[in-house]
Amino acid sequence: MKEIFLYLCSKILNFMELKPMENQLDKTTISSHDRFFKELFSKKEEASEFIAKTLPKEIVEKIDFQSLEIDKTEYIDSKLRTNFSDVVYNCKYGSSTNIKVSLLFEHKSYPEMFPHLQLLGYMHKIWEAQMKQKQKLTHVIPIIFYHGERKWEKKTFESYFDKADEALQNYIPRFDYQLIDTSDYTDDQIIELFRGIQLQLGMLILKNIFDEQQIIQKSNKIFGEINQLLQNEQGERFFETVATYLIYSTQLEILKFVEKMRTISPKAGEKFISTAKRLEMKGRLEGVKKVAYSMIQENIPDEVILKVTKLTQKELDYLKTLKKFELELEIL
Repeated sequence: MKEIFLYLCSKILNFMELKPMENQLDKTTISSHDRFFKELFSKKEEASEFIAKTLPKEIVEKIDFQSLEIDKTEYIDSKLRTNFSDVVYNCKYGSSTNIKVSLLFEHKSYPEMFPHLQLLGYMHKIWEAQMKQKQKLTHVIPIIFYHGERKWEKKTFESYFDKADEALQNYIPRFDYQLIDTSDYTDDQIIELFRGIQLQLGMLILKNIFDEQQIIQKSNKIFGEINQLLQNEQGERFFETVATYLIYSTQLEILKFVEKMRTISPKAGEKFISTAKRLEMKGRLEGVKKVAYSMIQENIPDEVILKVTKLTQKELDYLKTLKKFELELEIL
């Protein structure tokens, strides 16, 4: 029993040290950026305005925005996943041509050295999938969305190579991509350019996400349309998405931020607090389940696990089923 007691003490201490509201870098941070980007641009209305405001005029004039439809096919493989996540739309171009517009979110906080090479691999995945389906190959317009702290200096594919004469240049692939670097825009320019409230707020948050102090100082500007956003259920859900993104991706001083938000919109301040509490409870529950799972591995009696973790018998049985499944996989 002494060993069990020491084990429980160590696990409880570890659990008490869990900080679910703190930033977790690398995969967790990438995941939170990725989720927010996809949540924002998976909405047709926001994607339509973004595409219309960022692609060249001669392209935009020929896109049939009514035909814009999200493509749910997975084109990002394990190698590309460290660089990009994507939201792809199919649409009509001109009278009869089908094209794909790919919004590619750059995960890194610094510019990619050879983006054309990653894009070639990405577009090859799209065309390979079409060949397997015996479909015609379609044009792909890649839009790289970058919000890193260092400015992205866009180069041509030809510039990667030593200087070549015209004959050699015939053997270099020629294609381009559209770059949206948020550092190229001031907050005022974003507000002026993007009129949709969710798109405008999303762009301002993505631009300022790496500077918590700026988010607080510029709250009046960033959240200037928040009361209008919160007038309907869809807007409330999006604000919860924004709040979740801020909590998981920054070291924001929550009390200071909420105090500032309450001066702009009391409702937004309360919404932020309720979202923070919900995420904290979720983090604590995940921590409790980790402790219970470890105790199952040590064959601690059920009654002890239930008493320490406050889980229900049903929740504990589910975790034990997962453990059994894991052991079966190891045997196989």
